[in-house]
Parts: sequence; structure tokens; C-alpha cells
Amino acid sequence: MSWRLHLTNQAIQALEILDGDTLILAAWSRRDRVAYYDLSTGTPLGEVSFEVPTVENRQDEKWHVFLASLTAPNGATLPLIRTPTLDIYTTDDGRMRLYYAGGTELSLESDGTETKLTVEDAERFLTLGLDRFLGLSAAIDESGKLHIYQQHIRVGAFDLGLSIEDGLRLDMVISRGGGAIFVSDGKQIILTDSSGRVRKSTHTHYFIGNMSCSPNGKFLVTSDIDTGVLRVYDGTTLQPLHQRFAIDLLAEATQLQLIADLPPMMVALSALTMNNEKHIAFSMSGVICVTHSEQMDDLPRPQPLL
Repeated sequence: MSWRLHLTNQAIQALEILDGDTLILAAWSRRDRVAYYDLSTGTPLGEVSFEVPTVENRQDEKWHVFLASLTAPNGATLPLIRTPTLDIYTTDDGRMRLYYAGGTELSLESDGTETKLTVEDAERFLTLGLDRFLGLSAAIDESGKLHIYQQHIRVGAFDLGLSIEDGLRLDMVISRGGGAIFVSDGKQIILTDSSGRVRKSTHTHYFIGNMSCSPNGKFLVTSDIDTGVLRVYDGTTLQPLHQRFAIDLLAEATQLQLIADLPPMMVALSALTMNNEKHIAFSMSGVICVTHSEQMDDLPRPQPLL
């Protein structure tokens, strides 16, 4: 299974692989517009635009109707919706939502009850994430500290030794269940647990662009800003397992349209995601590609000395 299609002339904003009766790829061409495709075949499954209702508070019935509409054709809840004033992160079952309204304005809704999260010694969060199973959430502030919450309970803020620089991407992804939190400042990958304890870290010889982990946390995939190389890592040891140029993976994939151009050779990836089976979806410019780690080159692994 490997396919590609040209969706838009603009960069794809986000990609998500959604579990259900049918595995679906959700591709966001705009903040308020998402297209769905069968992950195995690339068959289009519809395109939806969302209109955010204007409400005085989130107990309004209009708001609940809007939230109920945020599902894919296979019934999966959409993990992240970005509105002009609010980012909405949602668990798999739709019972918990993390609302981010800018700065350090965080609140967690659980079964209809919303609680503001306590934030200390921070003025602005740069990136956030939500465990879609248990509701653990995490955010990184402007000083590089990692703030962790077990639902509405603040665990603490932890200094991971991040170096935040202009031009390099700060990123964080959380495994399902919150057992693994992967953080990158563009030059290193740090693996922590739900208590903020660093379990593993590695400096990379390249600048990291996009980063994603499999929901079970067993695998991590990154992109190289300069060369476009995709690399898959073991999610426990951070040992690199596979790598290949994204443009080569894209060129090998079955083209679903009769006429479509490849993206420019050196264009950077705009979105990246993977699932537990190591299916990988990425976008270059407005072109989407679904592939598998089996299409990549295996890397030598250190062997213990006898």
C-alpha cells in the first residue's frame, strides 16, 4: 500500500490517521476544511468545512452541536480542531477536551464539566499535546519547561534542557496512555514519562522538521528540514531503524490522478503522521503520500560485543 495525490496548491496543514471500522486519513487543507481518504486505497470519502458557532459560553446548545459534528466518516473523533480563537484537543471517546485560548489559558472539559488548569511561572505556551486515552496533557512554555497535567491535576513543570532558537521547530507528541512524551527543539529528541522524568535523549546530526509517534509509543518518525529524509526510531531506545528521502517514497507511490506533478525536490514537509502498524503519511506542498516503513532503508543496529 503506497499512494499519492495532489490535493491542493497550498501546503497541507495537518494529517491524522484515524482508527475505526475503516482506517481513514484526514488531511487539513485549511484550518476549517478537512478531506477524508481510505488509508489503504486513497479512495476519497468526502470533504467537510466546519463553521464555529458564536456563543457566550461553552454550555450553549449550539456549541454542543458543533462538538458532536467533529467526527470522521468512520466515527472517529477528530483529535485537534483549530478555530480563530481556540484550539480544541479531544480524547478518542470524546469525553474529554483540552481548550487552549492562547498565552497560558488552558482548561479541561470532562463529561461536560470544564475546569481551568493552574499554570505557574509561564507567560506563553509554544506547543501542546493531549493523550487521547487517559487525558494527560502537556505544554512547553517560552523558557523550554515542560508542564504536565494528569487531567485537571498539575503534576509540575520540568526543565528538559531545551534550546529554543528562531528557525528551529519546537515539537511534542504524546503516546496513547501518556506513557511516552517525545519532545524536540529541532536539534535533539528527548523522551520523558508522565512524571516528567527523562528516560532517553539523543542529539541529531540534522535539524528536525516534523515529528510524530505511533499511538502506542513504540515508534517515532521525524523529517530532516534540509534534505527531506524521513527517519523512523525505536520509541524506547531512540535508536534509528529506517530512513529514506521523502521525495523518493513519494515518487514510488502509485499516482491516483491521471495528471499530477511531483512537488519541488527541496520543498520541506508540511505534515507528518504514523500509526501502530508503521504506516506513514506525509505531505510536501499540496501533495499527500501514504507509505510504509517497509519502503524505507533499514539502518544497521549496534550489536552487543561477545
